[in-house]
Formats: sequence, C-alpha cells, structure tokens
Amino acid sequence: MPLTYRRPGVYLEESLLINPSTVSGAFTVACFVGAAARGQINEPVLCESWSDYVNQFGGFDPFVTTGSTTKALSYLPFAVYSFFQNGGRFAWIIRAVPSAQADAGEAASITVNGSDTGATSLKSFDLVARSVGTWGDTLQYNLKTQGQSSDGNTDIFALQVMIKNAEGQYEVVETFTGLTVSGDVGGTRKVDSVINDAATGSQFIFVTNVNVEQLQPEEATSVPFTGGVDPKLPDASALTASAEMAGKLEGPININVCGYLTDAAAADTPDAASKWIGTTVAPTVFGDRQDIFIINDSAAPRPAGTSSSAYKTSIQTALGFGLGDSYSASYTPWLLVPHPSHIGQTIAIPPGGAVIGMMARIDSTVGVFRAPAGVIAGLSNAVGVQTRFTDTELGDLNANNINVVRSLVGNGICVMGGRTRKTYGTDKYINARRTLIYIKEALRRSTQFAVFENNDQRLWSALRMSAERILRPLWSAGGLKGASSQQAYYIRCDETLNNPSVIASGEVHMEVGVALQYPAEFVIIRITQYDQGTFANEIIPAA
Repeated sequence: MPLTYRRPGVYLEESLLINPSTVSGAFTVACFVGAAARGQINEPVLCESWSDYVNQFGGFDPFVTTGSTTKALSYLPFAVYSFFQNGGRFAWIIRAVPSAQADAGEAASITVNGSDTGATSLKSFDLVARSVGTWGDTLQYNLKTQGQSSDGNTDIFALQVMIKNAEGQYEVVETFTGLTVSGDVGGTRKVDSVINDAATGSQFIFVTNVNVEQLQPEEATSVPFTGGVDPKLPDASALTASAEMAGKLEGPININVCGYLTDAAAADTPDAASKWIGTTVAPTVFGDRQDIFIINDSAAPRPAGTSSSAYKTSIQTALGFGLGDSYSASYTPWLLVPHPSHIGQTIAIPPGGAVIGMMARIDSTVGVFRAPAGVIAGLSNAVGVQTRFTDTELGDLNANNINVVRSLVGNGICVMGGRTRKTYGTDKYINARRTLIYIKEALRRSTQFAVFENNDQRLWSALRMSAERILRPLWSAGGLKGASSQQAYYIRCDETLNNPSVIASGEVHMEVGVALQYPAEFVIIRITQYDQGTFANEIIPAA
C-alpha cells in the first residue's frame, strides 16, 4: 500500500480478513491399522488411491507367517479397497507388527561391490528393502555404467529396481540415472541422497553403508535381494498399540483397526471365529484427543452352520451393553463382496472399511450432520450380507447400539443404524457426535489469529464473527435445528465471561451453544378408518 497518492489513476489494494472461518480441504481423514505383507512399520503412510496402497503394502493374497507355512488372511487390504470403492479419497495406513524386536522380522538386502581392489573394502554400498518381510526377496537390481569423471576415478551409473509381478515375471518399476557414489562429479547426484529421498526417491529400496573409497560399482544384471524375514503376526494388544500411532496425525480422524484370520483356509469353516484376531479400540488409547472417531470391527465372522440368533447373541456378548462412548461405533454383519482378485468369487469381509468410505462420501455430498445411515448410506461394493437377522434380532442389536447392515429392496445393501456405543444423550447418535467434532475443529482453526491479540472488545467481536461464519452456514445447510439462527445457536464473548481477573490471567473465554439435530430413527405411521361421516350400505338384490 503506497504511503501517499500523488499520480492520478486507479490504485488496486488487497485486504484479507485476519480471522478467516473457512475450513479448507477434507474435514475428516481415514486411518486403517492392520497386518500387511510389506510396508513401513508402525508409521502412518498416506495413500491417495488403491494403486498407492498396492505399491506400499501389497495386494489381497494371504501371506506366509514367520516360522510356519500357514497363510494368514488380513482384511486390511479389503478394508482399504472398500473405502475407495465407497467414496473415500485418501487414507493413512499403519502396518501393525509385534512390538518385540525379535518378532519384527528382517528386510532383504544385497551388497553392491566395487572394482577398486586397492580400497579397504570392496563394498560400494548396500541396497536394502524399504520394509521387513520376504516380499523383499522378490526384488532385483540392475546397474549400468553411463560414463566416468574426467579423471577416470568415478563411475556415473544408472540403477534400476525390478520386482516380481503376479505372473511371476520381473518388471522394472523404478529407474534412477546420473548417479555417483560420492556426488562430487558435476551434473551427477549422490546415490543415497537420490534413492533415500522421502518425496522423490524409491518406494521399494534405500541405500546404506556408502563407501566413498569404492567409486566404481560393478555393473550387474538381475541381482536378487535375499534375507527377508516376515514379522510375526500382531496379536490384539499389538494392533491396539499400532493404532496409538494415529495420535500423530492432525485433525479429525475416522479410524478402523482391521483384524485377520490366522488361517486363510478357515474363512468359511465352523471354526472361523476361533481363527479371528480382532480388537475393540477405546478412545482412551488416544489420550486427550477428542477428534478421533473409531469404527470397530468387533464382530468375528459368522461360523458356518451358526444360526442368526446364536450369532447375534455372540456379538452382544462380545460387545456388552452400555460399555462404550460416543467416540466409537460398531457394525454387523460382515459383507459379501466380489473378490477383487478372484473373478467370479465372493468373500465375506468386515464392514468397517466400506462404512468409513460411505461416511466420507456423505460428508462431501451432504455434510457431517447427516446420519450415515438409511438409503443414502448404500455400500456400493457389497452384493449381500453374511447374516440376515430377523426383525426381533434387529431390534435387540439396535437396542444394544450395534448398527446393522441390511439389504433393502430397491436400494441395495445399506447401513440401517446410526448410533454410537453410548446409550444415552444427544451424542448417542453418530451425526451428533461428528457434528460436535466438526464444530470444535472449525473453531480451533478459525480462531488461531486470536492468540496474543489484545484482549478487549475488538478481539471479542472478532471471535464472535468467526464463530458466526461457521455456525450460520451450518444451520442454513440443515446441520442445526431451529426455524431461525437464534433458535439454532448462540455465541457469547463479552465482559461477563471475560472479567478483569480472566483477562489478567491471559485468557479469553467464548461460549457457544448449538441445537444438534436428531435423526428420524423410527418413522411411525398410524392408519385409522375415516369415512367422512357417511355410511356404506350393501344392497342385496331380491331373489
């Protein structure tokens, strides 16, 4: 802005609000925790598509566990796939393994030797798989010399990474050119700096133990990695411990801890439930976080031959009644979906991944204030449910705050329950709890400007304005009840809340009250006779 206006003409100036209230980007992100064939351990990894997940963690096939030929079937990939199929955009993935180092497995590796026999070691550098597991033994590398430095002492080379595909053939997945061991040659890049770069480096390997005395790595073709050891499968406590890593993520999170079958062959057998390893995660594992909503896949698969009544009883026993809170929800039964990698087959999977994807879709098309249930809450990749409950059984499950997935004629497979695990209060409904999470997060983000501002009427007015810009659009969209904004919410930030002692302590207080929406969970239509005061006479013809 110029200090003075001296030249006649048009001056354009820009003035931005210091207290913006718009909460940009996606409101809630998904997080999935479970066992995987490969990938980083106990660290959240962002996946923006299904192909991202495959590159980082592998596909659907069961994987062999350490010390056994038994194949475990993890439902983590099915949950992530269902999430993207039902409208999810991006998700954080946490690969769970046992916490004990002895059970954590080992990464495959290979040493790249140099040709300088006068050096103290032949090793030029090591290549190591990005994560532990026998998947690393399917890696190979090619190294080709592209040129030399002017003094002839340093080779410039290209490195290719290959991996065995589903057909058993090796294919090149990454190529890095213009590399040197030292990085001292003009126009080249140091091999470990390039390969290990978190943003642009390799998704499959990293470089360690670089020996700058061996500047001429030997050319090689199709050299395999070796020594990969799968980690042992995480038990329920290890799954919970890995879920705690979600606490590192900022902003509201919908989290699903995916269980697995210790024996993939037991999926449709009478002892399927005994092979199921799952866990019920409580919000207390995240400390004082109040923006994490948990979708628990608590129900074990229905064993073959088990009646719907017996299965319903086992679910109620496992979950209990009145033992949860408004930051978690449970769903049943398992879904029948087309097997993504076996054409013509279906597989039963837990509903959590599809439910979180459906929630993300409703968040973006309607809003978090809409209950994620009803005909709008269809699960697009489901072709059936593993169990059809009777009306009485459905009532028992709903009374225990267990949300049931059902087949609705003309609407497909839909979630027909919108309750949290809390059994009383407004926030026993999912949309009420998630609306409160949204309001708290929006207020937190939009009032950051107030920190260290002068604590007087001007600041109070700015805070009220910020809250107004959040609550009025929410009410206009139907997220708060009331015929007027005065009935929907109130905002207080004045001298009654901020007296001299409060101001002197460095605090500013604002009070916000909202009228949350209740979903129409039960639609009751009463039909009675109505004849408008007339009588119906029956005329009997004469014989």
